[in-house]
Amino acid sequence: MKNRGFTLVELIAVIAILAVILLLSFGVFNSVQKSILESQYNNLIIDIEAKAEDYARDIGTTDVLYINVEFLITNGYIQADDDNYIYDPRDNSIMNCYKIHIMFSDGQYIADFLEDENDLNEYNTCDTEELITGEIDILCNGGKCSTDWVSNDLTLTLSGKDADELLNSTVEWTSLLGTYVIQGPGEEKKIEVTPEMVLDTVYSVTVKIGDKAYYTNKNIKIDKEGPHLIKNTLSIDADQKLSIDASDLNGSGITGIALTNGSCDKVTYSMEDIPITSSGKFTLCMQDAVGNISSQEIQINKVKFNYNDSSNPNPREEDIFYLADNPNINLLTPTRPGYTFEYWTDANGKRVYSLENIQDGAVINGKWQINDIAVPVDKIDTASVGVTIQNQVNLFLLLDTSGSMGSGSKSSQLKNAVRNTINSMNFSNGSTITILQFTTYIKSELVASNNQSAALNFINSYSPGGDEDFALALNRSNQIIQNYNMERDKTYIIFFTDGNDVASTSAERQAAYRNIRNKVADIYAVGLDLQESWKWKILEVISSPANYFDASSAQANLEDIFWQIQEEIREEVTINSTNGLINLPNLYVSSEYPFTVIVNNKEYQFTSISQISDIITGTYNLDLAKIDNKYKLNGDLSSFKFTYYYN
Repeated sequence: MKNRGFTLVELIAVIAILAVILLLSFGVFNSVQKSILESQYNNLIIDIEAKAEDYARDIGTTDVLYINVEFLITNGYIQADDDNYIYDPRDNSIMNCYKIHIMFSDGQYIADFLEDENDLNEYNTCDTEELITGEIDILCNGGKCSTDWVSNDLTLTLSGKDADELLNSTVEWTSLLGTYVIQGPGEEKKIEVTPEMVLDTVYSVTVKIGDKAYYTNKNIKIDKEGPHLIKNTLSIDADQKLSIDASDLNGSGITGIALTNGSCDKVTYSMEDIPITSSGKFTLCMQDAVGNISSQEIQINKVKFNYNDSSNPNPREEDIFYLADNPNINLLTPTRPGYTFEYWTDANGKRVYSLENIQDGAVINGKWQINDIAVPVDKIDTASVGVTIQNQVNLFLLLDTSGSMGSGSKSSQLKNAVRNTINSMNFSNGSTITILQFTTYIKSELVASNNQSAALNFINSYSPGGDEDFALALNRSNQIIQNYNMERDKTYIIFFTDGNDVASTSAERQAAYRNIRNKVADIYAVGLDLQESWKWKILEVISSPANYFDASSAQANLEDIFWQIQEEIREEVTINSTNGLINLPNLYVSSEYPFTVIVNNKEYQFTSISQISDIITGTYNLDLAKIDNKYKLNGDLSSFKFTYYYN
C-alpha cells in the first residue's frame, strides 16, 4: 500500500485543538499561582499584626496605637525583603507605609492591618501622621477632672474642638483596666465610669478628625467604699489607748477614726490612738479621704486589779479596760522588790488565768510570795579585832618590792602586817589569797591559794630590789580574776607601796588603775612613808572611794591599817533568806551594840531583844515580811540593810 499524510484540513484541525488545550492549561496555571500569592499575602499580614502586638506588649502601653510597617522594620520586629522594603507578594508593590491599628481590650492586644491606609508617596517614603497632644481635654461630669479621689460616678466627655468636629470624628477610649470603646462619626462622644466600689486607672482617648489625630489621658480615681477594720487593740498598760488598724484597700486612704456613743456624722476624726476612760458599748467610726464612713459596734469592759500589797500605805489598785471580744490577753505581771508575784484571784479566791468570763466591773486580787533573797548585812563580832574573817573572800595582796623597801624596818613592818592578815583568814570556807611581789616585773606570785602555810612561807621570801610599776601588778591581778572567774562582790585588793609609779603620768596607765575597779568589791591602797611629791593622787585613783590610807613609818600604824581593812572586809557580807526568814545565830543586842535596820535610807536602832520582838520570828529569825509591813517599805526591799552583833 502507499503511505498517505495529513491533509491540510486535518493539520489545521490538530493545530486548533492544541491551541485550545494550551489556552485552558494557562488559565488553570494562572489561577493556581494567584491563589498561592494570595495565601502568601495573608500569612504576611498575620505576621505583621502579630509583630505589632508584640511591640505594644513590650512597651506595656494600653493606649490606642497607629504605627506603620516601616516602623516595625526600623525597630527590628520585621525583616525587610531587601535593604529597605517589604513587598506585596501579589504585585511586588511596596508595603512599608501601610498602617496598623493596635488596641488593648479585655486584657489582650489586638492589631488590625489597615489595607486602605497606605501613605506611600511618590518618593517611595511614608507620609507620617502626627499625633497631636494638648489640643483636646477630657472632662468629668462636664467640668475639669480632679486630680484627687472622688466618691461619685463620672461621665467622661471631650473638649478642645467644636461640637460638629467631635460629632463627625472617630474616637477610641481605652483604660489600664482593658476598657476599649470606639465611637464613629455621628455617635455621641462620651463614656460612663461607674465602678461598683473603687477605681484607680488612666483613661486615654484618641480622636481622629480628617487626616489629623489627637491624644490625651486622665487619671480617674473613684472611691465609693468605706474603710475596713483590720484589727483593734487595747493594750494593758498605764496609758490605755485604743489602737486601730484599718484599711481603705485600694481607695483614697484612711483619714481618721473616732469612738462615740452617738452618730458617726457628728464626731471629730483623728489618726491618733483613742484614750479609753470608761467601759460600755461604743461605735467605732472610720472615715476615708472622700468622706466614706464605716462603723462597727465594740464592747469595752473594765476590771480592777488589786495588787493586794498590804505593806503599801496607799494600796495599789488599777482600773484596766479591755475589749470584750478579745479577753485572751496577757494579764498584768506586777513587780514588788522582795516578793514574787504568784497569780490573780477573783472575789471568791478562784485563780484567774485570763479576762475571759470576767464581768464588766469585776475586781481581781494579787497573790504574792516573799522571796528568798540575799540581803546586805553588817555582821560584826563583839570582839572583832584579831578574829578570823567569817565570810568567803578572794583577797589579793599586791606588795611593792622595790629597793626602797629594804631600807630601815619597812620590810619587817610589811611582813608582820601581812602575816596577821593571812592568820585572820578562814580558808576552810572557800576563801583564797593571791600575793604578787612586784617591781618593774612580777618577781614572784602565789595565785588563788587556800593553803595558809604556803601563804605564810611565801611572805617569808619577800626580798626588796628595783623600781615600781603599778599598772603591771594591777593588770596581772585583772588577768587572774578573769582566769579564775572570781565573783566581783567576793574579791578584794590591798595595794601596798612606799614609792611612786615609774610612769605615773601615762594616761594609759591611769586607765588601767580605774579599769580594775569594776572587777572587784573594793580596792584598798596603802602608802608607807611616801614623799610629799608622791602624795599626788595616784593611790587615790587606784583605790575605791575613801579607801586610801597614808601610813607613817611606825610599825603599829601599818598593822592597825591592815586590821582596819580586814574588819571592813569582815563586815561586808550577804545573808540569804529562806521563805523570807533570815537566821541570826548568837544574836547580841545591847545599848553598846544595837541592832540596826536601814529602810529606804532611814535608820532604826534597837538596844534590846524586846524592842525587836515584833520583827523576829522563832529563835532569832528576822522576818522580811514583818519588816516590810512594819516599816512600810512600799514593796521596796531592795533598799533594806541591817547590822547585828554576835557573841
